[in-house]
Amino acid sequence: MEFANQFHVPLPLAEAWKLMLDVPRILPCLPGARLLETMEGDRYRGSVAVKLGPVKLSFDGQAELVRVDEQAHVAWLKGSGMDAKGRGGAQAEFSFTLKAAGSGTDVAVHTQLQLTGSIAQYGRGSGMISEVATQLLRQFEQNLSEMLLDERLDASAAAASAALAPAATSRSAAAPSSTAIAPVSSQEVQALLAQCQAVLAATQQTLADVRLMTQMARGPDKELNGFSLLWRALWASVSGRGGAGSSGAKR
Repeated sequence: MEFANQFHVPLPLAEAWKLMLDVPRILPCLPGARLLETMEGDRYRGSVAVKLGPVKLSFDGQAELVRVDEQAHVAWLKGSGMDAKGRGGAQAEFSFTLKAAGSGTDVAVHTQLQLTGSIAQYGRGSGMISEVATQLLRQFEQNLSEMLLDERLDASAAAASAALAPAATSRSAAAPSSTAIAPVSSQEVQALLAQCQAVLAATQQTLADVRLMTQMARGPDKELNGFSLLWRALWASVSGRGGAGSSGAKR
């Protein structure tokens, strides 16, 4: 059986192309898929679980990146697997083609699937299989967008924490060992204000990028505000100094 699907990646074409070739990074976004081993020659061993109507199928097998066209942004893959309960197997050849779509990228997937054994009866219901594939790719698209958003937020929080760290370190080093509060010089205040302004500027840019990514994503929106991002950066800076009780803190 043969069918086609399409999904959207909220990244420019060059970045989306690099992402789609990073199988270990994107595979966890596919519902029911699990990567077991990365082998030589762009080959991967894993498992895929899928539910067709009342029947749940689980395949253990391998997938291989067969050919890549860097200029046309097209990649071809093939995979095969056997049902864990011995009810048959599946062989698939599929390709994905990337095309720029505004500030994001559309990915067209073309699949050729062959089932063997007792599970081959589901080939007669190719419409149901195509519908399940469409649902899986929609969930994959949403999970991928959420993963990219989380990675962007973590990177922004780390950058903000790094910007605040020098001021926190200098204050910690200058503070006396007693409980008395050391006076703060005007130069220290100005330096801290300058760093805070830099953090706020970076936060505003990140929020603008996040709004754009959220608009392009087809999953549910995530609410975010500058205070929460700044708080994450401040907490990372404070907990990273190794103060009392901070070593066990988790974000």
